[in-house]
Amino acid sequence: MIAHSLGSSMPLFSPSRILRAATQNPSGIKWSETLNLPRSEFPARPGAEQLERYRQRCADDLYAWQRTNRPAQVNGKHSQKVNNEFILHDGPPYANGAVHVGHALNKVLKDLVLRWQLSKGKRVHYRPGWDCHGLPIELKALQEQRTKTKQANAIEDAPKQEEDAVAMGADVNASSIRTIARKLATETIEKQKASFRGWGVMGEWDKPYKTMDLDFEVEQLNVFKEMVRRGFISRHHRPVYWSPSSRTALAEAELEYDDNHKCTAAFIKIPFLRLPIALEQHPKLENMHEDTTISALIWTTTPWTLPANQAVALNPSMFYSVIRLLYPNRMTAEQDLLLVAEDRIEHVLSFLPEGTTANVVIDNLVGEELHDGREALWNPFRDEESYVVLADFVTSNSGTGVVHMAPGHGMEDYLACQEAGDQTTLAPADDDGRFTAEAFPAGGHSYLLSGLDVQTDGVKAVLDILKTPNRHFGDRYGFAQSTHDSFVLATHEFVHKNPIDWRTKQPVIVRATAQWFADVSAIKERALSALKDVTFTPEGGRTRLQSFVDGRSQWCISRQRAWGVPIPVLYHRDSGEACITPESIEHIINTMKVRGTDAWFSDPQDDPSWIHSSIAGGHWIRGKDTMDVWFDSGTTWTTLSGSLGNGLPISDVYLEGTDQHRGWFQSSLLTHVAIQEADGEAPARAPFRHLITHGFTLDADGRKMSKSLGNVVSPDQILDGTLLPPVKPRKQRGKNKTATVTDGDGQTPKYDAMGPDALRLWVASSDYTRDVSISVPVLQSVQQALQKYRVTFKFLLGVLADYNPAEKTLADHRDLTFADHAVLYQLANTQQEVWNAYDQYKFYKAVSDINTFINNDLSAFYFEVIKDTMYAGSKHARLRTQMVLRSILDGLLKMLGPVTPHLVEEVWENCPKAMKNERHPLKRVWPEGKIKVPGNHERVEEGLDVFYDLSAAVKLAQEEARQAGNLRSGLACKIEVHLPDTPERHHIERWFRRGELADLLVVSQVSVRAAKDKDSASNAAWSYDQLFEINGDEGKVVVLPPDHHKCVRCWKYTAVEAEQPCGRCRGVLREQGFSHPDVRLESVPHERGQGSGGDLMMLAMMDGFPGEGVAREGGFGEGVDEEDVGFYEEDVFEKDEEEEQDDESEDDDESEEDGPDDGGSDYGDDSGGDIF
Repeated sequence: MIAHSLGSSMPLFSPSRILRAATQNPSGIKWSETLNLPRSEFPARPGAEQLERYRQRCADDLYAWQRTNRPAQVNGKHSQKVNNEFILHDGPPYANGAVHVGHALNKVLKDLVLRWQLSKGKRVHYRPGWDCHGLPIELKALQEQRTKTKQANAIEDAPKQEEDAVAMGADVNASSIRTIARKLATETIEKQKASFRGWGVMGEWDKPYKTMDLDFEVEQLNVFKEMVRRGFISRHHRPVYWSPSSRTALAEAELEYDDNHKCTAAFIKIPFLRLPIALEQHPKLENMHEDTTISALIWTTTPWTLPANQAVALNPSMFYSVIRLLYPNRMTAEQDLLLVAEDRIEHVLSFLPEGTTANVVIDNLVGEELHDGREALWNPFRDEESYVVLADFVTSNSGTGVVHMAPGHGMEDYLACQEAGDQTTLAPADDDGRFTAEAFPAGGHSYLLSGLDVQTDGVKAVLDILKTPNRHFGDRYGFAQSTHDSFVLATHEFVHKNPIDWRTKQPVIVRATAQWFADVSAIKERALSALKDVTFTPEGGRTRLQSFVDGRSQWCISRQRAWGVPIPVLYHRDSGEACITPESIEHIINTMKVRGTDAWFSDPQDDPSWIHSSIAGGHWIRGKDTMDVWFDSGTTWTTLSGSLGNGLPISDVYLEGTDQHRGWFQSSLLTHVAIQEADGEAPARAPFRHLITHGFTLDADGRKMSKSLGNVVSPDQILDGTLLPPVKPRKQRGKNKTATVTDGDGQTPKYDAMGPDALRLWVASSDYTRDVSISVPVLQSVQQALQKYRVTFKFLLGVLADYNPAEKTLADHRDLTFADHAVLYQLANTQQEVWNAYDQYKFYKAVSDINTFINNDLSAFYFEVIKDTMYAGSKHARLRTQMVLRSILDGLLKMLGPVTPHLVEEVWENCPKAMKNERHPLKRVWPEGKIKVPGNHERVEEGLDVFYDLSAAVKLAQEEARQAGNLRSGLACKIEVHLPDTPERHHIERWFRRGELADLLVVSQVSVRAAKDKDSASNAAWSYDQLFEINGDEGKVVVLPPDHHKCVRCWKYTAVEAEQPCGRCRGVLREQGFSHPDVRLESVPHERGQGSGGDLMMLAMMDGFPGEGVAREGGFGEGVDEEDVGFYEEDVFEKDEEEEQDDESEDDDESEEDGPDDGGSDYGDDSGGDIF
């Protein structure tokens, strides 16, 4: 690119030298009428009505067109049929609340993927969907039932209100909740759909899938039935995450985490009733006092679970000690002994009064020695025995190395105790998270704990009871009257990461309840193997998803809510036995097809219609549990055709946020694999071929967006521009510089509405593989880029207004200038880089490449070079340049199609009719392979390197002249180039001979000398010079005053007479048939150093070689050689491979004679030419 040497460019539509020239002349001639100024109706901003028209065309109509006209199969190699469908399966957003920028990031990314595949010729399929069931919508329904107002829509912002809604939900019947919830979800879907469509996202919006629709629920239940048939569904009383604030079980994906949760942690003594032999027979305990107690010292952050203690766990290979504590204010040591891990003794002492020491009575006890089956400990709350288990999860990194086990309140505890043969699971907490009477049945003290919130008052009550055992525990074992007066060694405040309910933001507990589970352990190996053939973007997503799947054993799929798909199970009235056979489920599904799922909750409990004939009778009732919403969304793959037919993934792409590794990605994978036959031959397959994840949206400070923080951004704020400062008026002398433009009322500030393409451009320019920031500076850069696109297109449309593609044969491709070759070369490279970036879904890189090309290669280079030709040049030169500009226009429309389709549609509408003979740019196929352009690419690259150095030196010298007050316009000078004696100088020589050098440098005159020649500075009023290098050899540029007068038409200092046109302009005026008595139009010698190379070459070819009146200085500029005409192109168009083979023998004899000085074209090779 040309960024580092060209500097900033003039705005495309600033009052340029040519526009000013048209209004300032002594003869009153309207020179503007002789210029070819840009003509375009392309507006600064499209209106709302226009945007809707463009959206309809570039989204709805385009999607319908490709579904009708693109084939589902195409011919591949050897004429076999190849699938041409591309399916992106929509991860359903939740039908709850207004859209936010997270939605925008997700939906626009999906649309970018679809539009890129459409550009490649694919027939794309995208059916949007919505997740409609679950707790958040049910909470809104409960709130609306209570308030009977639309204020329920704000409930998602108020977790406390959600908690209150749950509390009153017990008094509302399920049918009422479901009716209101369905209405709320339906209204939300329509609102969200309107937003998604307004962003230009194309898809089947008229027939989205919704998880609350009966046809979807039936398919979901069929998947459930198949999993039952395969033995993957069962009911257990086991610990699950339970939300007291929502009164339901939660899946891991429904949890958030409070990193600063405060709790009371405690060191608790659990006394031994019977010692293991390793202690009982240890010689150091032979003379132990009869009142001495040995206790296992545990540490817990959940003291409220101590009433449910059933065991303590030791690490089998860890070393333990028996210690006696000596407090600083006591004369004798404690008689009680404590069992603690050797590595944790110092840690324990750090929480005791300063000066406390530990006397090690016994050391080097290995954990497995302390478990022989006869040992027992005491649970005073139940007055029952606990036991010892060995567990590897016990470590010396925290606590005491001895772990309190409550299998009803911890999954690790549950599994360890199950392995030890203990099938009882005590969990004395109710649905509201309060102690039941089972918490303290011993001694009739249940009233001390029953009804207390386990996480608040319950913690204090449990510790108070343990601190005074002689008051609360019986003396069955003598501990209550032992010498120690407390089972609590120490307590302290502890801050840690704790799970909270994703809706109410309140802490959750682990609680054993009867729930339905999917046995993930039975399918996860096959699920993991199915990921081997999946592509991940970013690749780190593979490890993340694998770890979540591998870490699961059981999936709790039941919820105690009303708004959801019912679990089709019947329970016996008397025994509680569950009937969940495939036959019963099939009968229930058929009944639902007729009555709907609402009838499951509204029909009388004894309605026999739901009972399968195999269990007919009046003793069965329907269950009330509903399915986990992750099971709902996890089976949305059933909405795709050919779900399990051809052995291939049913979707090409799944694309969601990184949080879905533990959510939708995982549930989709597990349900899809679960119903595939495990026959040992066909490998398991995931429902997706490519899994793409994006990060979260962050504010300017890097914080996750949250309504509680007040940093949430609405996509509408981006579309209407209100996130940015109000529009300021254009600068005018004497006006208030701080004023703000207002709307018609004179008070409301006016904002620069950015439109949907601004939102899309923000998404496309963001590295979505990480968390994405959105802030005013970010949006301002997006706005500037979009404005640059519009200005660029306005210029292109303006200068192409009179272009007729049918006349392109009038311009010889071999007449392309170096600037033409250079920009086509950069265009081809950019298109290739953009193609590669799009194909890797690196949209942010594609946008960066496009911006670099527009800003550097077009605005700062090519447009500056050709503006004079396009406004003031001859028809021949303009036609040649228009051919190049047409290629640039087509290339930009192609590259920007996926990102800014509204803009592309608008540009196409404003294109000249003569250019609309080809297919619409959004419907064209962008084939794989390098873009072909005319030119010898190596010579173009070499020429660009030379130009960079030369141009940089000229600009530095010009800046010195400006600083000294001798130069204002870059045209008001002459450049003298002193070339070093190096082979690469032939580029500058040829640019000079062809009359291109002055145009390239955007000056009026150039002369070329040898480096050893003296410059003309001694005869000039002022001069400034600057050194430059070509391949290590030193040259020099000198900036001097111009030799000629300013042309009244083009303002270049190339006129031989004052107040008259220059020689180039005289020829163009004659071509136009212009005449005026005060204007002299006779021919004058045109010097090559005066630029306008295209017109010079036209004259030279008409008059023969060499041209007359050519300035020849220092041995250079010896006329226009024929080799100069095609110096940068040997063969204008690349030959196809077959043509090359046919011509190979003919070319062999000539190729040895070709060379830069033998009439060939140094900037031409067989690299192609279909850029035109």
